[in-house]
Amino acid sequence: MKKNHLTERFHTVRGFDLNLLTMFEAVFIHGSVTKAADILGITPSAVSQALGRLRDHFYDPLFVRQGKILIPTTTAISIHDKMAAPYDNLLSHFQEIEKPLANRNLVINSPQYISISILPVLIKITEAMSPGCKLTQTIGENSHEMIEELLTYRKADIVFDFSPHHHISRNSQLLYEEDLVLICAKTHPRIHEQVAGGTVSIDAISNEHFTLASNETQERIIITEKIEKILGITRKIRYVVGSVTAVFPVVEASETLAVIPHAAYEQYKNTYNVRIINTDMVLPKASFYMIYNKSSLINKFFASLISNIENIYPKA
Repeated sequence: MKKNHLTERFHTVRGFDLNLLTMFEAVFIHGSVTKAADILGITPSAVSQALGRLRDHFYDPLFVRQGKILIPTTTAISIHDKMAAPYDNLLSHFQEIEKPLANRNLVINSPQYISISILPVLIKITEAMSPGCKLTQTIGENSHEMIEELLTYRKADIVFDFSPHHHISRNSQLLYEEDLVLICAKTHPRIHEQVAGGTVSIDAISNEHFTLASNETQERIIITEKIEKILGITRKIRYVVGSVTAVFPVVEASETLAVIPHAAYEQYKNTYNVRIINTDMVLPKASFYMIYNKSSLINKFFASLISNIENIYPKA
């Protein structure tokens, strides 16, 4: 029999259930046996038993409970770091075998606001590349953990988000940037008269309450810090909403101000009774990122799709 380089490795893993590694990764990502069981479609008891077998194999507790969260030990972190890239690559190849026509189905995930600009682009590209391609979009204001889950378990092919996602197995690239603008209701009792007279002072803005689109990503936190540094104070937040689009009706109905992307204002300025506030403030830009598994580039359709997206958006 012809020798194969895998022969020795087969002996190494003999008696070890490789399915345990999938459960390990699920617990590592979610820090919870219950959440891992839910995502894998098995019982928490099965996950707990798997962890028990892994602990015996590696002679290490692997995870230590801290409140409601399971914190990985240094051994668990080492296992994850060594396994993340090859495991991701294995899943990608398996997906290619399991679904050879995967290029006929494209799943993206993005916050609602980003989908307004990205969906027309993707429809145009996929129609040209593969007219039969089914495009599915899911909406989410993504956390690091959620993006990890979406891409690790192939719940999405591409995630578009306000922040980068740093991981050895992912490509996370800045797709484009937008100017931010400050808005208020056209009938705002204090800002209205000042706008009519020219620019509104930073001092006047500092005294107002704000509506904030909730998205506790690193990018949003950085932008918030920059804005508050300009104002010289911590903004007084009156209302918190779930998306950029939800900011408009709240600002229209209240005396609050809001900082939003300029393109969003252009999209909705004729729908809501709001206006841009002219000010000497120099606002930072909003960044938008495209995130996907590096191993997905094995698929020629996907690699071509990414290339076409990059060609449409100028280098940020």
